[in-house]
Amino acid sequence: MFSYTLPCGGFRTLTKLTGTGISFDPPVYEQRYCAAIQILEDARWVKEIKKVTEFGCAEMRFFQLMRRIETIENILQVDIDHDTLKAHLSRTNPLVSDYMKQRVAPLRVQVLLGSVADASEELRNTDAVIALELIEHVYEDVLAKIPVNIFGFMQPKIVIFSTPNADFNTIFTRFNPLLPNGFRHHDHKFEWTREEFKSWCLGITEKYTNYMFSLLGVGDPPQGEEAVGHVSQIALFVRKDILGLPLAEPLARQLTPDSIMSTYKTLHVVDFPFYKDNRTPEEKIWTEVENQLYQCTKDDDNYDTERYAYKLSLDELTRRLSYLGATRELLAKLLEQHKKIVENDFILIEENDGEESSDWADPVYEQNEGNEVMQANKEDENWDV
Repeated sequence: MFSYTLPCGGFRTLTKLTGTGISFDPPVYEQRYCAAIQILEDARWVKEIKKVTEFGCAEMRFFQLMRRIETIENILQVDIDHDTLKAHLSRTNPLVSDYMKQRVAPLRVQVLLGSVADASEELRNTDAVIALELIEHVYEDVLAKIPVNIFGFMQPKIVIFSTPNADFNTIFTRFNPLLPNGFRHHDHKFEWTREEFKSWCLGITEKYTNYMFSLLGVGDPPQGEEAVGHVSQIALFVRKDILGLPLAEPLARQLTPDSIMSTYKTLHVVDFPFYKDNRTPEEKIWTEVENQLYQCTKDDDNYDTERYAYKLSLDELTRRLSYLGATRELLAKLLEQHKKIVENDFILIEENDGEESSDWADPVYEQNEGNEVMQANKEDENWDV
């Protein structure tokens, strides 16, 4: 095991006991979604998570949050319920806003009919696996195959499981009995205590030694009832090399004969629009230089009354644009190419520069009928520099 806390800390939530039941604010499913998103966006691995597979996606509600992570380029929505998937396929389509403000990277979404227990070619090269409130819905034979598929075949960088915490049921039963099957939901095949869930996770890491896990939870217990734990428990598995640790054994995907024959059925594939920036690094830097020079003219403290010009330090400009890889020498070269005046390491921006040139107009990106992005200046507006 390893210790893990959410990157943004805990949630500000409220669990309230009333005369008729217990309530969670925000709802527990929202807390689960937020926890999973925070884990995906952890700075230690967010840039390496390009392909995500969500098993048991059902109505694809979690997808609406996951799709907004710009570094993810491929999302697989997998479920065994054909009718549910068909009824909610449209939720994976781009919105009008996705065309107005396009992503900076491509995103392909695939909706697949298949089982979490089955290996299939589409699952290869998955970086992250999400399975929220799924494992309690499967029978023992399927449950036994899940680690084989995920940790033996797929071998992703991170895996997130969540499942109900049976220890919490003692609070629920104060107000209402559990369902006839003895669980919270009619389709649950089991509900584990925290010790049972921990034992299952330990069994996985003992067999698949390249992984470590950490236990978390969402849905705080009522005050004074902390002994029962959270209403929903979460296990985060992380491959050791992602934590900077050596792998216990080389990565090698092993397939059993029956799993080789398994194939998922593709129900829907959609590519989201994205803006591909074809500018050279120098062109990108110069665009930011123009913006910085323009912003300089908005502050009267930068105005030199003797030179009748605004001044910006070349060193300060270098500091501001260092995130783009700009150096002092490169900026000096670009300023010379674009005929900007530099005196005593200060860039001079004369008052009439903004009136005679369109350099200061903010670029606007508009979408044409061919889904290409073209840059145009707002020439018809008055720009008071």
